[in-house]
Amino acid sequence: MEGNSPDDNEAAPRPAIIGAGTMGRNIAVASAVGGQPVTLFDIDDEALADAESEVRSTVRTLTDRGVADVTDVSEVRERVTYVSDLETAVADAPLIIEAVTEDRETKAAVYDRIERHASPSATLATNTSSLSITELAASLAHPERFCGMHWFHPAHIVPVVEVVYGEHTTDETVDVATAFLETIGKDPVVVEEDIPGFIANRIQSAMAREAWALLGAGVASAEDIDRAVKGTFGFRLPTLGVLEKGDHSGLDVHHTVLSELLEEIDRQTTPPSVLSDLVAEGRLGVKTDRGVYDWSDADLERTMAERDQRLLDQLEVYRAARGPPDAPDEFESGS
Repeated sequence: MEGNSPDDNEAAPRPAIIGAGTMGRNIAVASAVGGQPVTLFDIDDEALADAESEVRSTVRTLTDRGVADVTDVSEVRERVTYVSDLETAVADAPLIIEAVTEDRETKAAVYDRIERHASPSATLATNTSSLSITELAASLAHPERFCGMHWFHPAHIVPVVEVVYGEHTTDETVDVATAFLETIGKDPVVVEEDIPGFIANRIQSAMAREAWALLGAGVASAEDIDRAVKGTFGFRLPTLGVLEKGDHSGLDVHHTVLSELLEEIDRQTTPPSVLSDLVAEGRLGVKTDRGVYDWSDADLERTMAERDQRLLDQLEVYRAARGPPDAPDEFESGS
């Protein structure tokens, strides 16, 4: 494979990413593009080969857009080492990011193997989007060195990553995770309480519940609901967050609107039937060619490339609104 083998390089130990699926490989891209060499592990050689191919094309897209800190594509690609031996991946890694399937038992089994081979001082982070950090840490010998590191798809473009405390997580563990993210140009948000869905997924799920309720009630077509989101408050979000928007509109106005609407907004505690019916029919979205929309005639490779280009445009807007970042603390990969 194109990436360096561990024996080729006597440099400082690399952070390790466990799992070469969609999220794992995109985290590897984000790290490499941000200047941080990493090791990408998967037990499946075919998955690693697929990951290397995708990393190659994704890095090219990002360097062409000037996202990487260098324009030499091969230099960025070579920052990713691909291995299928877990001990090799984690033995000297100061930070280990687990990105395996969203299943407690699977993750617990992986943690058991990691702890047998990793340094006792290593920080372990999980990319879970919904599981309790405290519950996942229960199987660990050192839960104080464990935290959540919730990336958002596509991880190599979306700028914010949530860093989540578990009940036993130390400040030092969170500091290691945030320093790594800042070093590669990400914008960490610290979640101080281990609550289901953390911050973004809770807000996103509340919005999704109402969108599905509107669709199920026949208030508007899927196309018009999505257009309303993208062309109104969604259009503003890179510049004005929800609470900022309240200040700009006037909190008295905001209070009045909530007073009028909250009684009307959907409050079901189970997925709406319109969504459940689609899932039961096997209409799961892009991966099955049909979901809410019909993707059967779409050129999916082109569709995803166009999506990423639009997100990269939005990334520029986000960064402009965010302002120049503070100089990050250096991530000490050898510590």
